[in-house]
Order: sequence, then C-alpha cells, then structure tokens
Amino acid sequence: MKKMSDDLIELRKISKLLALVNAKTLEAELSKYATTDERKKAWVLIDGNRLPEEIGENSGMKLRTIQDFLKILVEANLIENARGIPPRKILDYVPASWLDLLKPEFGEKKQEGEEKVNEPTK
Repeated sequence: MKKMSDDLIELRKISKLLALVNAKTLEAELSKYATTDERKKAWVLIDGNRLPEEIGENSGMKLRTIQDFLKILVEANLIENARGIPPRKILDYVPASWLDLLKPEFGEKKQEGEEKVNEPTK
C-alpha cells in the first residue's frame, strides 16, 4: 500500500473537520432522502463493501426498494453505484443517532453525542 502524501493527509483532515462542523446541515440534507428508519439503516450500511442485496436485507428493505433508494441517492449525488460494484458514499458521513438503529443487530458502541465520519473509501 502506498504511503499517503502529506497533501492528501491534510485534505482528509480538512474534509473530516468540515463534516464535523456542518454535521447538523449534513444530517438535514441526508434526512430529505433517508425518510424512514429502513432508509437510514441503508445509509449507514452503504460502505463500498456491501452489495445492494446485503444492504437491503440488513436494513429491512426488499431488493427492488433498496435499488430504488440507491437510484435516488445517485441522482442526488450522494453515492456512486456502478453496476456489479458495491455502492459507496461520496461523503462518508453518518449521523450518530442513525447508528443507534443498527445497534441491536451489530452490537456497535458509541459515546453519547458522537458523530461518525469515515475516511472516503476507494
């Protein structure tokens, strides 16, 4: 694995800081599309590794429903979803309260008030 350049490391730090500073605005924008708990779960599960079938199964959505939701997210420029490749977020941000929706299934732990901001996937 190549060592990241100092510029790329700095850009990732800036990106993370901007996401944290604008967390409420980002959550409001995401909430326009993730209007149900199932859609919020699906957003959390989109990680660039899971295929739509797995995202749908783990979020409680039927395959056709998850495909329609992913299409909406692509049109909103929130994810990339090339055929045969797991969908991935353009902005890998998940509101902390949305993580709680998956806790029973995945046993995730989170401090109160903590927001999850991941590095962009490749």
